[in-house]
Amino acid sequence: MSWSKRQKSNRRQDDFYTVKAQKEWYVARSVYKLQELNEKFSLFTPDTRFVIDIGCSPGSRLQYTSEQLPPRQPPTSEWIYQEHIIWLDLKLAKVDLPGVATYVQDATDAKWVQTILTNHSIKYFDLIMSDMAPDTTSNSDMDAFRSIAAIEQILWIVEKYLAPEGKFVFKIFMWPWFDDLVKDLKARRWANRIRLFKPKSCRKASKETFIVKV
Repeated sequence: MSWSKRQKSNRRQDDFYTVKAQKEWYVARSVYKLQELNEKFSLFTPDTRFVIDIGCSPGSRLQYTSEQLPPRQPPTSEWIYQEHIIWLDLKLAKVDLPGVATYVQDATDAKWVQTILTNHSIKYFDLIMSDMAPDTTSNSDMDAFRSIAAIEQILWIVEKYLAPEGKFVFKIFMWPWFDDLVKDLKARRWANRIRLFKPKSCRKASKETFIVKV
């Protein structure tokens, strides 16, 4: 396929999901990637209570996630609402939802992230998600390397806070270093539980895919 035809194909795909998001009141088309991942791997179950989403601005994933979690019970004099979703990003969210605590925070800064989670009395997460991506440059190899390096720098959150039967899903760019990251994840303790999946709603020309621990 020629470059111009690929561009037209990507624009048609973008238009479809962008228009769909607008009609369904989502702030971005990225929600449909998460929807496909959930339909494929059942990321959200009736037992899912606590979720952390990293790099999720502008917030369509938060909108979808809040729809999947059970409604919070009204507070009593002995008990107050507790946030079920922790949001970390370097950019501001465009949504304000109940049960979601949003922070403009670098997720690779372990000290501050642990402080945030301690303040919320978070001991574990049922689901850890990351849609982080570095600002892209003209060097696709460097972009991919930086993407993988960023994921490696937040694996401590998985090691420390993922519930025993919890799941995680990370967006990543497929380049030569990608295989090394997959091998590393399998070597930790998830050898038979790592899956790779590229949703149909990803741009066709994109190198992004998702690593999922089921």
